Amino acid sequence: MRHFDVKWWIVAGLTGAIIFWLFQVLTGPSTIPQFIGREIVSQGGYSEALTVPIGWGVHLGVSLSYSLLFALIMLIPFPSSGNVRVLIGLAIAALLGWVTTLLTAPAITVTVSILSRQGLPSGVPELNTTFGLPFWNHLLFFGVVWLMYALIPHLRGKV
Repeated sequence: MRHFDVKWWIVAGLTGAIIFWLFQVLTGPSTIPQFIGREIVSQGGYSEALTVPIGWGVHLGVSLSYSLLFALIMLIPFPSSGNVRVLIGLAIAALLGWVTTLLTAPAITVTVSILSRQGLPSGVPELNTTFGLPFWNHLLFFGVVWLMYALIPHLRGKV
């Protein structure tokens, strides 16, 4: 029977968050912690000094939530063969990468609106169905989570 491993959930989420951020540093002019922090501070009328802590707080919160979602899905009693579980985990990581990419624009809009004390927005952007940098970054994030939560423990004989 599988068990929930808090250590791997947290390590995977934090590592994924840093890799996600580094990918954005290398590929664009801005990162999601910068963007979200700036938007929440601007729209909410908060002190500029809170931009970085708010941005990183949201980014880490989302990353840990996504890592937790992956960890909880992996508790489902899939076939017992370790190799099959690792492959199923990889498929789940790819699916979660796609789903989170779809939800990126609406989720950011809702998050910024709520955290800037404006309540729920009256409308949200359409789902992001492109295969651009956000898609690859989400796949990279969940690939890291899969590697740390499923593959490495499997290779060490811990799964």
